[in-house]
Amino acid sequence: MAIYSVDARGLQAVTPLGDATTGSLRGTSGYNGAALQNNLDANFNSQEVMATLSSDTGGKSFFDDNDFSPAFERVQQDTASYYVIGFRSTNLLRDGRYRRLQIQVRRSDVKLEYRPGYYAPADFRHSNREDRERDLEAQLSSDLPATDVSLYLQPFFFRADSPNRYTVPVSLLVPGSQIPFTRGGSRDKATLDIIGAVKDAKGDTLGETRDTVKLALDAQQQVSRKNIEYTTSFTLPSGTFHLKFVVRENETGKMGSFVTDITVPDFSKRAASPNSHPIKLSSVVLASQQSPSQSKKTDNPLTFTTATGNEQLVPNLPHVFHPDQSLYFLYEVYDPATSAPSGVRLAQGVHLLTSIELLQGTTKVFETPLVEARAVNIPGRDAVGFQFTVPLASLKDGLYTCQINVIDDAGGTFSFPRTALLVRSPAAAAQ
Repeated sequence: MAIYSVDARGLQAVTPLGDATTGSLRGTSGYNGAALQNNLDANFNSQEVMATLSSDTGGKSFFDDNDFSPAFERVQQDTASYYVIGFRSTNLLRDGRYRRLQIQVRRSDVKLEYRPGYYAPADFRHSNREDRERDLEAQLSSDLPATDVSLYLQPFFFRADSPNRYTVPVSLLVPGSQIPFTRGGSRDKATLDIIGAVKDAKGDTLGETRDTVKLALDAQQQVSRKNIEYTTSFTLPSGTFHLKFVVRENETGKMGSFVTDITVPDFSKRAASPNSHPIKLSSVVLASQQSPSQSKKTDNPLTFTTATGNEQLVPNLPHVFHPDQSLYFLYEVYDPATSAPSGVRLAQGVHLLTSIELLQGTTKVFETPLVEARAVNIPGRDAVGFQFTVPLASLKDGLYTCQINVIDDAGGTFSFPRTALLVRSPAAAAQ
């Protein structure tokens, strides 16, 4: 595309004291020529940008003239008849450098006007930091997904300490086979760039995250058979939100993206009937491992305190477990009833019952003992938190339906959310 630039200001008389668009000068610059030089430099700089843009694209620039008709006539003449010449470069390097073009004809009575050169495309290794950051942001705002790197994302929601505010942890999973590790000593190393945003129904951005994750793993860990999981969180009000995350591995520059929606219920709303008290249940998190955490429990709903310190659940997003693992559950019930549906306040206050069932088809193959809660154990969120550990050694390989039973005996209500999980031995997975 050839760009023809026209300075619509026309012919200008540059005065030492400036025109009516500038304020009064102070000091001696109006008398020693400094002010005039500054005004000339500003005018020249603005014209130089337009002249460079026109020259580099094969167009023309028109300055310091109050008659604009020649400019439009020139554009009309140049575009009325022209030659299009194409070529395929033998230089296959994607180094982003400027390459000059030269076109010659065997006639002495013609003058050629063409674009003098172009910038070669740059691959990831030859791009600078600004270009790489711009590529990430462009992919984040793009309507088309990036599919060179496979990834999976799942958000959860828990009520925060503030009224009508919710903590939304987001876990992002990348298969280790998708990441090209480089050997550094006795460890395999890789770097991932992660960018993400959450938007409301109007398209307004409510939260963003940008992080660079450096991985250094022992070569014996066989990372290609494992998953890399990254967790962050947002604080949001109730509503429906749109999440998009982009991951780029920094060896070849390949990217992948994942888009999903999450609906955060409004737990602050009162029941439609004074006798009804629906259970306010958080997301149910399934995990197969725990990791040490430095965050406080009030800051991260996935963190809990043990005898050895704070531990954080690592959500198992695909819900695939091995028989030699333990299955961890975490969920919370908010504002449990302290009175019967008839309005009579109970002496014992809170009375919640919960258990976990595993079914294959319609057959129940496992059930945990019933757990009772008589008091709120997370006062800051007026919540009763439940944690379960289910050993899987006694389960055979196969697909199971997991049912979480939550009964509010004081309020006379219940909830039975279900999810699927797969138990698969390492030998079966290798086949």
